[in-house]
Amino acid sequence: MAETNNFLPLMLDLSGRKIVIFGGGSVGERKAELFSSCADTLIASLEFSQQLQELEASGQVKLVRIDLLEASDSELRELISGAFIVIPATSNFELNQKITAIARESDILINQVDALGSVVIPSVIKREDLVIGISTLGHSPAVSKYTRRQIETLITPEYSDMIRLQDETRSYLKQHVAEQRKRKTILWKILESEEVWNGFSESYEKAAERAHAIISECLENSGK
Repeated sequence: MAETNNFLPLMLDLSGRKIVIFGGGSVGERKAELFSSCADTLIASLEFSQQLQELEASGQVKLVRIDLLEASDSELRELISGAFIVIPATSNFELNQKITAIARESDILINQVDALGSVVIPSVIKREDLVIGISTLGHSPAVSKYTRRQIETLITPEYSDMIRLQDETRSYLKQHVAEQRKRKTILWKILESEEVWNGFSESYEKAAERAHAIISECLENSGK
C-alpha cells in the first residue's frame, strides 16, 4: 500500500505523444477509445475488435498486425520506440509482464491492466472543459464505477455553461477591476447565485444577464 502514496493526479497534454497498446480485444479497445482523441495511438495485436477496425478506418488509430507471442524482444522494442505510455492489455499475463519489462528498460511510463503500473488511468467524466478523474488505484473498480455514477448525477450540463460564463467574466473583470480580491469575490457571488444557475435553464443569455447584474451591484457597492 505504501507505494501508492507516490501517485499524483495530473492533467497532461498528449498532443503528438505516442501511446502504444498491446492487445486488440475489449480492454485494448477501451484504452484506444480513451486515448485516440488526444494522442497518436498505436495498437499492436494479431486480431482486432470491430470497433478498433472502425477507429483505424476513420484515421483515429493505427493498427499493427503482429503475433505478439512469437514476436522477438527487438520487434517489441521497435514497437514501443518513442512511446510516452505503453499499455500491455493482452489476455496473456506472462506476455504483459514481458512487455512491461521491456518498456521499463527505456523508462517509458506503463499502464498495466493486471497490476499497478507507473500510470493509473482513472475513470473520466468530461463535460466539455470540466474534466473529473476517479481512481481507487486499482483496489476497487466497483467503487470507482459507483463514485462515477454518483458524480454524474450532480454534474449537469449547466456546469459547462457556468465554466464559460466564469471564463468570460474573469476576462471582463481583469479589464475593469484592478483588485484581484474584488474580482474573486464577484466571481464567487456569480458561482453561488441560484438566479444565475436557474437562468441557464432558460438560456445562456439569461444567466449572463443576471451575472452582469451582480457585477454592477458589486461595483456600485464598492464605490467604483
